[in-house]
Amino acid sequence: MIFINKEESPVRQRFTAMHELGHFLLGHLGDIPFSRCEDDCRPSEEQAADKFAIDMLSPACVLWGLGIRTPEEIAETCEISIEAATFRAQRLKLLCQRNKFLTHPLERRVYAQFLQYIRKNRKSMP
Repeated sequence: MIFINKEESPVRQRFTAMHELGHFLLGHLGDIPFSRCEDDCRPSEEQAADKFAIDMLSPACVLWGLGIRTPEEIAETCEISIEAATFRAQRLKLLCQRNKFLTHPLERRVYAQFLQYIRKNRKSMP
């Protein structure tokens, strides 16, 4: 079961739901004890679930197709926090430098699912 705090913002609720779904789909079965740590360190399973949530809520190939690159644009378009959007923007910058979009069949399927939205909302590229 995934529990969502209704007192949190809708952006936080969406991220929490996807983060927790990520734990399930990534096979995090709770067999590694959760430990609190100082100085903002996060266990690898938590980092993986965060990455899963960011990847699902802000697919890089869709952002690429839309011409969206800044954290602010990503946060607004994908309805994610500026922190998550900043992480996505940093990764997107590396992916754009490699210019290897739509090379994987799954990525092409995701892009195709969003193609009508991309065509309608694409920013003009500089």
